[in-house]
Amino acid sequence: MEKLRNFRILTTHDLDEARAAVSSTYLDNRLTKLSKHTLRFSLNASEAYDVTVGYLTYASEVNLQMPPSGDFYHVNLTTGGNTDAWRDDRQSWQTSAGDSGVILLPERLSRVTWSHDAEQVIFRFSRQRLEGCLAGLLAREVSRPIEFELRLNLRTEVGASLYATALQMVDELDRLQSGPGFLQMIQPMEELIMTQLLYAAQHNYSAELRAMDSSSIRPCGGRRVDKRLQSIQEYIDAHLDEQMSLEQIAAVSRVSIRTLQGLFRSALGTSPRRYIRDQRLLAVRAELESAAEVDSVSSVSTRWGFTHLGRFASAYNEYFGELPSTTLRRRSPVE
Repeated sequence: MEKLRNFRILTTHDLDEARAAVSSTYLDNRLTKLSKHTLRFSLNASEAYDVTVGYLTYASEVNLQMPPSGDFYHVNLTTGGNTDAWRDDRQSWQTSAGDSGVILLPERLSRVTWSHDAEQVIFRFSRQRLEGCLAGLLAREVSRPIEFELRLNLRTEVGASLYATALQMVDELDRLQSGPGFLQMIQPMEELIMTQLLYAAQHNYSAELRAMDSSSIRPCGGRRVDKRLQSIQEYIDAHLDEQMSLEQIAAVSRVSIRTLQGLFRSALGTSPRRYIRDQRLLAVRAELESAAEVDSVSSVSTRWGFTHLGRFASAYNEYFGELPSTTLRRRSPVE
């Protein structure tokens, strides 16, 4: 059954288009069609740098060969049909709907063969996010990557709970559709899924994690602020009264545009463009409220990069609940 319909990335019969979509959303892959079934590829996904969750099906028997992903763990939960997975640490596993899944590691080659009726909900966690969650649970720094076993048993109590939470999360994503409070409501579910995963799966930290006294366990959600984001915000704040493009910000910050967008979405629940706009709105409001002399609302808004007065007034009203002219009139007279 199709999931995340409100987050459609691509539907296609073209093998190259399907390969490119999975590469862009998850990781590079070499895609080979193995049967005569017509490819009916469908990918829906809510994308962010730290956590991406998506629904994927090919509706044809296919094989994917994938290089190490470098910065990400991939958790594939089979919701229909079955898949055969292999990793270059000589582990292999067959998944079936609601029964089992597999975990692909940042530093391992992997290969997965899909049955024609296979469907999966796939989570992509950044190393920083998932290893940070584990560090919170262990109450110490995590110095080595998490070496998950390939197989993920979804029939244990914790495994079944993980599977149920994952399905609930994709339902809630469709329901909320990035509306007000979207990030605040979704993040706790992400934290819960990561915690369930760390307890359900077998890995090199399992024994230590399960031996922890429950009184010493900290919440999974205690994340460190990404220093890249801090420096990007500092750059933007220092150049608010200048024209800025995403390409320019990405180049100065030495990150890709996709990473730039992911950092803002994951940490702040917004886009870089929206962040810039909101910071400029705050600057306009501060000047309208406190400047000794204000010629007009339009002169202030133009100075902070708003060239269309009507759109500026609408954005200002949406953000502050009043028109900029109201703010200006309310200002205390200068003595």
